[in-house]
Amino acid sequence: MLIVSQNLTNYEIDLPQDAIFRVNLAWVNNLKELEVILGKHRSHKIFLDLPTNRTKPPNNKYGIDELIPIIKSNQNIRYFSVSNINSVDDLEMYFNIIPKHIVIIPKIESVEGVSNIKQIT
Repeated sequence: MLIVSQNLTNYEIDLPQDAIFRVNLAWVNNLKELEVILGKHRSHKIFLDLPTNRTKPPNNKYGIDELIPIIKSNQNIRYFSVSNINSVDDLEMYFNIIPKHIVIIPKIESVEGVSNIKQIT
């Protein structure tokens, strides 16, 4: 699996057709900008990375409820990661609203999360 960062679009690099295009939502200023990015990469599978409970900038200025219509209208979104997952309870909401064809990836970034890794995965 080859995952490439949205930062590669700052350079004139052709992305391999089989690459998964990762969009870190911390660096996307608004939903219109996200829609433009997704429109440019319709031929790639998309990996959305949602920062939650972030302690340092940048932070996205929109929430999951605002993202759901965009996620549902872009069938090439295949992966969705959520930051700072400490327990399975932190994921519950996402399991209920993210379309079933999308793989939810918990990002474990704390001692508490590591302690609960079996429960989370």
